[in-house]
Amino acid sequence: MTAPSDMPILQPIPIITKARSYWIRLFIWIFSTRRFRVVRDWNFQLPNGGPKIRIPANFEFDGASIPRPFWWILSPVGLLLIPGLIHDYAYKYNKLIEIKDGGEQDFIVDSNPKLYWDALFRDVAIAVNGFLIILWVAWLTLVVFGWAAWFKHRKQWIQFTSALLATTFIIGGGVYILIF
Repeated sequence: MTAPSDMPILQPIPIITKARSYWIRLFIWIFSTRRFRVVRDWNFQLPNGGPKIRIPANFEFDGASIPRPFWWILSPVGLLLIPGLIHDYAYKYNKLIEIKDGGEQDFIVDSNPKLYWDALFRDVAIAVNGFLIILWVAWLTLVVFGWAAWFKHRKQWIQFTSALLATTFIIGGGVYILIF
């Protein structure tokens, strides 16, 4: 469990609705999520013997990207705030900043990085909150639907189009992605 003193210091970024038409404000209310900026560098010890990492100041993220109609089940800035912060940084840069005795270095995953970052989201969520059923559902949803965000940061639109045709099978606790 993360103690209050171990939490990141975040600044909410305003959602601009003033001086916009009623329909634009309604659209923003339905489809937008508040974004946050990390105010100071934030360090976190990854679970399961993972490295200590740093999320730098001024990084912006939206918590967990959960559509508004599902917020009654799971808030994007509730139980998933910490795993969402780490996951959003890893998705955007395809790395984390590892803190070592001699300084910092990039923590990069070469083999299946998207699935690794998705699994890290799950492991951090479990370590921080321990609410297994909801967190496993959030993780599984991320594995299945997180491709849009992943490819947005990779700018690999051809692969993204192929991934939209992906079929996910859950067999024996493993996730297998078949690209057509």
